[in-house]
Amino acid sequence: MSAFESLYQKFEPKLYAFALGMVRQREDAEEVVQEVFLKVWERRELLDPEQNFDGYLFSIVKNIVYNKTRRKVYELAFTQYLAATGTGKSCSTEEAIAYQDLAKLLEEIYATLPPVRRHIFVMSRVEGKSNSEIARLLNTSNSNIQNHLNKALKLVKERFKGYEIVYVAFILVSLC
Repeated sequence: MSAFESLYQKFEPKLYAFALGMVRQREDAEEVVQEVFLKVWERRELLDPEQNFDGYLFSIVKNIVYNKTRRKVYELAFTQYLAATGTGKSCSTEEAIAYQDLAKLLEEIYATLPPVRRHIFVMSRVEGKSNSEIARLLNTSNSNIQNHLNKALKLVKERFKGYEIVYVAFILVSLC
């Protein structure tokens, strides 16, 4: 049995129970646990053996659940906005395509960022980590993290010029 399988066997039941308590849906809890182990696998080189691994895993669960919940709230707010403005029914296909285009553009922007900057940006905007938490995890200063985030956000803003503000705001807010 590999080390990863051992970790999975050891922590999956506890993480599943914790996630289930937060999301109340069996399928959602299973999805959260799978995402946790995917993140652990992707960051296996960055793991610090001196840190509390249990706490790290449970923090990932909380962040994933919070991010998913936040996205659902933003999607609901955006849907309500479209319904209130009357644009939701008449342009839903057009808006869906615009959303997909913007999401694709954002993925392309991620790909153009230097690896460290991309990692910092994802940790901050997707995972919801604070600058000080990222600095501690990466063994660097808060000002270095802020510098990387400023440069990443500047690039995102430049690339999104010319797009309707409603769509851009929705994409950016769903990441923050």
